Amino acid sequence: MQYIARNSDSDFRLLFATRMARMFAYGFLAVILALYLTQLGLGEVQVGVLFALTLAGDAVISLGLTTNADRLGRKRMLQAGAALMLLAGLVFAISRDYVLLTVVAIIGVISPSGNEVGPFLAIEQAALTQLIPNEKRTYTFAWYNLAGSFSAATGALVCGGILQLLLDSGMA
Repeated sequence: MQYIARNSDSDFRLLFATRMARMFAYGFLAVILALYLTQLGLGEVQVGVLFALTLAGDAVISLGLTTNADRLGRKRMLQAGAALMLLAGLVFAISRDYVLLTVVAIIGVISPSGNEVGPFLAIEQAALTQLIPNEKRTYTFAWYNLAGSFSAATGALVCGGILQLLLDSGMA
């Protein structure tokens, strides 16, 4: 990382760290979300509709945040996306109301598939291009993508392990 300017080193590390944390959560969520929703009493069709609307909402939210990122500030747009994600997580943790869960799934930036959704990828990649010289971009983006994929896989593995331990201990 010696090729990164000193004042941008912390931004660079923060972009990688937030990507890894987010992708871990997406991987974790991909394993448990459908199980959680069915435990709440939602039927298969309701879960499918919620997932479809989640992806459609993510597309709309992403379009809005990414097209305004340069004008309003990339950091501000990443923070807005993170706030929407936090809101969705809190509501999913405390509510059993299908309509409320669906609305929050549409506006919250969550990923039922374990893949990158939302505004983060485009905004982060645009920011990274300004932090690294042209000759190091391919190398850096390869590591950026590898770190994200590894984190998502680790999240899914950890969630699967926890679920197996809970099942082995007799929990539904």
